[in-house]
Amino acid sequence: MKENSSFSSLPLPIQKQLLWIAAEQNRKDDPQFIEDLTGVWEKKASLFLEQIKAVNLELVDSVSRDDMRGVMILTYSGSLLSIGPVFQTATNVNNSRWIEYSSIKLRTDVPDIVSEWDAVIAADFATGTSVKLDNSRISSTSPAYLIAACPSGLDEEEQDKRVRESTIYLTTGFMKFNRTLQIDKSNVPDQFTMKSMTRYLAKKHNLTGQQAKLLLDDFMTLIETGMLLGESVPVGRIGRFSIKTRGVQKARVVKHPGTGEEMTIDAKPAMGVPKVSFSTYLKDRAVSVISGADDGDDGE
Repeated sequence: MKENSSFSSLPLPIQKQLLWIAAEQNRKDDPQFIEDLTGVWEKKASLFLEQIKAVNLELVDSVSRDDMRGVMILTYSGSLLSIGPVFQTATNVNNSRWIEYSSIKLRTDVPDIVSEWDAVIAADFATGTSVKLDNSRISSTSPAYLIAACPSGLDEEEQDKRVRESTIYLTTGFMKFNRTLQIDKSNVPDQFTMKSMTRYLAKKHNLTGQQAKLLLDDFMTLIETGMLLGESVPVGRIGRFSIKTRGVQKARVVKHPGTGEEMTIDAKPAMGVPKVSFSTYLKDRAVSVISGADDGDDGE
């Protein structure tokens, strides 16, 4: 790793965590992957700081196990732990509370998201130490890097709302950042045009450009032919292509939306309409892709 890289500028404990994640993916010797991993971690830290500022949470160095406030923690590994406030009731004798743990998606030693309703902080914790929990599937996290707590004197309902809403926002942002790590950018063409993709496939599979083009042309012709024959044609993990029949549309009179004047809409015969049914796999992967938006953009 270059001395002037983003990774090299991180605190050593964070470097160790990211290297562990890279090693778990068998990519510890891949400088570009580690830089990408570093970039994702830095985006998470920035988004965390922006959000806690937006809801007036306070950065603190430590939290006592008896502290009843709602708390949010960003760990060295880039995971998010949200801890709700303690609601003081006659039955809540153990100071139990809800927690949600969102781990970096590449890790396999812990679930992606774990939610508990009766977790208990097992011990005092501080920046640089793990958060230990009782009555939870997450018994211990990686060391805390940033800790934010609700202000003292804020009622439980408002604390709960601030932590829950921030958790939703940050988890969504973190998932979007994580998703970028699942795409091997070194294994794609420089542009997504037919010419570029054909050239890429030819090189990857040791074909001439003409051979690759003919294969792609034949593949698309097969899809088109199947559709025109009334088949629902599967296209790998993308989904299915087909042609559906749109029924006869009768002539009708409507009002022009701009002028209010009556106008006649022509009758149309039944006709075929191409249709794409996207797979669940692609829909799931598309959830965190927001075209043209900045990372962490709140839409305002």
